[in-house]
Amino acid sequence: MQAITFQARGEYKYQTDYPLPEPEKNEVVIKVNQCGLCGTDAHIYNGEFEANFPVVIGHEFSGTVDSTGSKVKNFTSGDRVTLNPNTICNKCEFCRNGKENLCVTLPGLGVNSDGGFAEYAAVPERCVYHIPDRLSFAGAAFTEPLSCALHGIDLAKINPGDVVVVLGSGPTGLLLAQLAKLSGASIVITTAKRKKRLEVAKELGATEAIDVSKVDLLQELDSALDGKGVDVVLEAVGSEETMKQSLQIPKAGGRIVWFGVASPDLEVPVKPFEVYRKELTIRGSFVNPYTTQRAIDLLAENKIRTDKLITHYFSLDKFDEAIDTYENDDSRIKIMMKP
Repeated sequence: MQAITFQARGEYKYQTDYPLPEPEKNEVVIKVNQCGLCGTDAHIYNGEFEANFPVVIGHEFSGTVDSTGSKVKNFTSGDRVTLNPNTICNKCEFCRNGKENLCVTLPGLGVNSDGGFAEYAAVPERCVYHIPDRLSFAGAAFTEPLSCALHGIDLAKINPGDVVVVLGSGPTGLLLAQLAKLSGASIVITTAKRKKRLEVAKELGATEAIDVSKVDLLQELDSALDGKGVDVVLEAVGSEETMKQSLQIPKAGGRIVWFGVASPDLEVPVKPFEVYRKELTIRGSFVNPYTTQRAIDLLAENKIRTDKLITHYFSLDKFDEAIDTYENDDSRIKIMMKP
């Protein structure tokens, strides 16, 4: 079968003879319909996120059940499905205390074991979820990123009427902005440096989208809010610049959620007195504990729009073009691979 394997940092291979997966007794083999190219995939490629090489990457996918193992009970051939790609051990202290996202074995499919940039993928049954007919395969491929965004929103504890700033308007930032509106935020302001993303942010309901390549963000926020403070800052880039900004923006009592994947070596200065005096809350948000079904339900009911997020489709044999588009095309938001 066709597959994209990452061989080492900065090295990948398009293969047409990759072995077809055979399901273990508790596994489901999915015929992949669509798989999103994620920022994590790019971080793996650039050596900023650990993976078990060689590996078929891709963890945001949907498709139909092709075959099942002997002990699989809830799925049959032809079922429309998506998945939570994070495989857990069920043994460590975190799994046993309701914190499965902190499991010592994470991440999972597409990182530590083969994922969805292939025609077929073998997935543990516990990771597979049914999707309704009204949810497209393209929409269902957003289940994993949306479930992660839901966890970040849960940690932010947005109250009705809050002012929320989302730093970054990539796919994740645009999901977070929509969820912030659904959570009752009265004002949601997003930032970006690309015209396309600014336009889409406004189309999806952002109160204002600030082009941070042209203006000073803090001054622009002060002007846009007429001096009113910011309750919640959602950092969705992972850069030194936006991490520093996230600490400068919130008012006293504000909440900061670091969602973007920063380089493991990045350090940013924090003023402990300001955190103390302003009673700031700084939280990290990692993957998606117990939020997958909620994400599917929101997507199925069209509460979260994904149609504006997909800007490019590529087949697996065009992966060179996909990576180039990801890194260099200013019109790019979400890239979908179609095996």
